This record gives sequence, structure tokens and C-alpha cells, in this order.
Amino acid sequence: MPKFLILFGNTALLSKLEFEALYPNLTLEPLEDQLYAFESEVDLVEEMIDVLGGTVKIFTIVKELANTLTNEELVEEIVAFLLAQSKEPYFTFSQIGKGQREISNADIKDLIKENGKKARYFSSELSESALLSHHSEATEILSYRHQAEDKLLLAQLKSVQNIDDWTKRDRSKPYADRKKGMLPPKVARMMVNIALGLWKQKNQGQPLLYDPFCGTGTVLLEAGMRNLDVCGSDIDQNAVFGTRDNLEWFKQEYNKTIQSKVFYGDASHLDLANFSRKADLLVTEPFLGKQTPLDHELANVFRGLEKMYLGSFKSFAKVLNNGAIVAIVFPRVETSKRTYSLDGLIDKLKTKGYNLLVDPVLYAREGARVARQICLFSFSDKDNI
Repeated sequence: MPKFLILFGNTALLSKLEFEALYPNLTLEPLEDQLYAFESEVDLVEEMIDVLGGTVKIFTIVKELANTLTNEELVEEIVAFLLAQSKEPYFTFSQIGKGQREISNADIKDLIKENGKKARYFSSELSESALLSHHSEATEILSYRHQAEDKLLLAQLKSVQNIDDWTKRDRSKPYADRKKGMLPPKVARMMVNIALGLWKQKNQGQPLLYDPFCGTGTVLLEAGMRNLDVCGSDIDQNAVFGTRDNLEWFKQEYNKTIQSKVFYGDASHLDLANFSRKADLLVTEPFLGKQTPLDHELANVFRGLEKMYLGSFKSFAKVLNNGAIVAIVFPRVETSKRTYSLDGLIDKLKTKGYNLLVDPVLYAREGARVARQICLFSFSDKDNI
């Protein structure tokens, strides 16, 4: 079976959860912090880059070489491969992990010239060259020294995330509110995928996804990219109107025929009458408090947030099917003296039918005062078991 390397984004643990939820029959072998290996049928890999939110690149392993190769012999292997792909290669070569060789793109180009061929190359960091790779017809080669098996893996870029398309949904939708639409689309997609994958492992059919704090509709749009029917609500009427506009824009831009409904509502006082049926997936980022709270404000802020979250979870139970999956963001703030979080809420939620599936995953943008803890729950409707 073909072998591949997958390069995850900076929050590799969340990316790994996403992959394993959607592809439970595939096994990831950890190589580096963000790099994993796996085996799969090619047809399945073809779809991955468009489905996964937390994956930057996927490579096909094209050669497994002896680690005893000299630098010169490795360059010869790379050149032979490039010339077999193109008469005038446009390429980049990168390495990851320990045991890297002193080999440059210029070394490879020089040997190509010695073979009487022309070549061009571009240089960029492995994790930062997605934009260049997406916009070019270049051949991207990756070398990794597999220490456990004492061999060199030579891999060719197979697919790279479509940065333009992510940017389009983030910045081109008609309604935007930077105070409300703070959840990055890629994180929203990962949360949707994890919830969907976990649900599908035990259920059949087409689930309904609900976001009770829809804001600008980021979660709903990413769920729409997965062809899910969606329902959203918000306590801000402007957000309701704006999300409706964004969903109509999305359906036209992407030619989607998903069912959608967005209504005005308080997440702590939900009414099943607003739903065509109960939801199977609840994916959301609630209000996380002030973006830059002062230290002396935090205790009161988190007391208020815990009360709001607990009231919302009680209300969610009215509109969730038994076995529903909840993917939700909890706030977390670290100061020099202590950490503020809603971890204490998790035990209280268990008595309400919400069982934590994995340890919360921390997602924090550099410089952000309030970090995100992404929590995953399964819901058991105790009244209907």
C-alpha cells in the first residue's frame, strides 16, 4: 500500500484528532512534532487536503534510501528523480528532523546543469511554503531521516492546502464583525470534522449541526463545506441577519444545496420549536469574555462565564439527540500568579449527561491574552435512555 507523509499545522494535537476522527482505520506514525507517516489507498488521500482543516501538506514517499548514502549520492538520487519528472525542473528541496545533510537547492541545480539541463528553484521554510507551492507548478521534495529504521525517506509533495480558498471564506463573505467572528475558519473546520467523524463512527445518515453562538457563521460555513445541514442562533439580531447573508453568499459561491436556518435566540433558553429536528452535532465558540481582561478582573469574569456556560449546557440538552457530539471552546487565561479556566465545570457537566471524550486541547494565537481550550463531549439524554 502506498506510503505518505502528512504535515500538520502548529496545533498538531488538534490536527491529529481531526485526522483520526475522520479516518479511524488509518494509523498515524509520529515522526516529528508536526510530521506523521501513514499508509492508505491513493483515492482516499486525494480528498484529504480539501477536507482537513489542520493539514498543511501531504507528501508521497517515492524512495526509501540507505542512510549510508553520501551527500553527493543523495543529490544524484534527487536529480535523477527531478529529471524523470521534467526536462527543466522547477523545484525546492527541504529537510526535517535530525540528521539533516548539508545539501542546498543550488547543489541540486548545479548537478542538473552538469547533465545539460536547465533548472530553477525557490527556497522557503517547509511549513511556510504552502502559498508558493499552491501557486506554482514546482516539484517539492522532502527528505526525512527515519532514525528507528535507519533509512532516508524521499518524498514528493502530493497536495497542499488551498490558502486562497480559506482566505476567501474568511475575508470575502458579506458580513463581518471582528469582535464576533474571531474563530479561525481552519479551527472551525477541525472542530466540525472531529465532531462529525466521532458521530459517524457510531451512527448512520446525515447529521444536523447546530451553532448556538453563530456570530458571523464561520462554523456553519465550514460545516457547509462538508455538505452538512446547519442551524444557528445568536442573541445579537445583527449577527442573525449577517449570518443569513453569509450563508446565502456561501451557497451561491460554492454551489451548495444544504439546508440552513438561523434564528434569534438566547443559548441558555432554547426552544425546540425553532428546530426542524434535534441536532446531532453542536459545534460552537461562545462568548469568551473580554479579549484583554486585566488581572484583577479575571476572577469575576470567569465566575460569570461559568454561570453562562452551565446555563447554556442545560439548555442544549433540550435540542440534542442522544449520542450527540459537542465540540466547544472554553476560555483559558494564564497570569504570572495563576491559571483561570472552566476546568471545574467539566465535572458538573457530567451530571447533566455530558461526558468528556478526550483531554481539552489548547489552541492559542501568539500574543493572545485569552487562549482557547477545545473540549469534546458526548451527550447522553438521561430521560430517554
